[in-house]
Amino acid sequence: MAPAAAAVTVTVVLGDDLLREVFVRLPTPDDLVRAAAACKPFLHAARSPPFLRRFRRLHPSSCPRLLGCLLLRPGPDSAAPQFLTSSSSSSTAGLAHAAAIALSDLPGGGWLGDSTWQLLDCRNGRVLVKNLLSHELGITDPLSRCYIVLPAPPTKTAVGWGLVADDGDSSVFRAVCISRYAASRELRALVLSSGDGELTWADVASISCQPDLTGFRAMQANRSLYWKLEGGERMVAFSTVTMEFSMLDLPPSLRELSFDIIEKREEDRNVVHLLTMSGFCIEVWAGTGDGDCGMAWRRVDKSVRFHKLVKQMFRPSVQSYQDELDVVGVAANVMFVRQWDNLFYIDLETMKLRVLAKKGCSSVLIYPYTIAWPPSFLNPGGQGA
Repeated sequence: MAPAAAAVTVTVVLGDDLLREVFVRLPTPDDLVRAAAACKPFLHAARSPPFLRRFRRLHPSSCPRLLGCLLLRPGPDSAAPQFLTSSSSSSTAGLAHAAAIALSDLPGGGWLGDSTWQLLDCRNGRVLVKNLLSHELGITDPLSRCYIVLPAPPTKTAVGWGLVADDGDSSVFRAVCISRYAASRELRALVLSSGDGELTWADVASISCQPDLTGFRAMQANRSLYWKLEGGERMVAFSTVTMEFSMLDLPPSLRELSFDIIEKREEDRNVVHLLTMSGFCIEVWAGTGDGDCGMAWRRVDKSVRFHKLVKQMFRPSVQSYQDELDVVGVAANVMFVRQWDNLFYIDLETMKLRVLAKKGCSSVLIYPYTIAWPPSFLNPGGQGA
């Protein structure tokens, strides 16, 4: 029996619902794409928006496609973000080049190196930017050249920003502004949601918090935003689902280390997972509420050491022995790390380490750049899958 005929027979016997139960157990999004391309009945079953949403929830770390990262050099004379690709393929390079050109062509003269624009966050192919002259905000999709104007939030004391963008529907997003008024002990959350009709900001939550945030850039997982607080003992979280703040204690062993929050399986949504590096080894820590407004942390995974590999890539020096790898971003199952002036990324599935840049990275801000999933092949109508 021909493969296509066999596939049709399987569809007739199982039906679309049981076939989707098979598809949802495929290990990677690439496997789903290959299965859907086998025949028209398989493609029809895989194109169900509810199924695609379920598949994405079960594969949160690998469904967005990683193109690379945006490098932003902070300072009064910062130029347009530099785009570094994480793949040598021509298709990825072409998409990255198009995104870089689009970011240099924003409204009002574009990003011409005169500090007109400030990059605030980047999620799922969309970039949150601020015009420093008009204070207007915007969300741009560099690949589609789409730009949405947002009103300025009703505060002049923003201390943190976040963008929560839907993986499958480019029209769905939430922009979050964290503000603190001078001499105030409170942080306040201002939220603008695309689904509210008119684009307006709402003051939705506050929390007493004396330490300042360590930076504008938010970590993000499970529809929540996280910022580490000065002193390293705690971080503050804001849920865009419940619209509530919470304070999370950090374990003593992580207070001096850089880390990022990572997505896990759907059944682990109530657990916070941190990814860090210690002793040139990747470590995963899991934290759960202890019932007394605190957090109980435990290390759940530890990788092999990368020290020898780093030494092979660069000439040995005192610096290479003393400077550990700092985690500067995580997306699509890839971790971006920095050692002094060098930038690497590590594939968390294969544990392969690759060099992105060998100079000029000591103070840059890193924004991993992914594009939305599912691809148009599986979601041709853009149905919010």
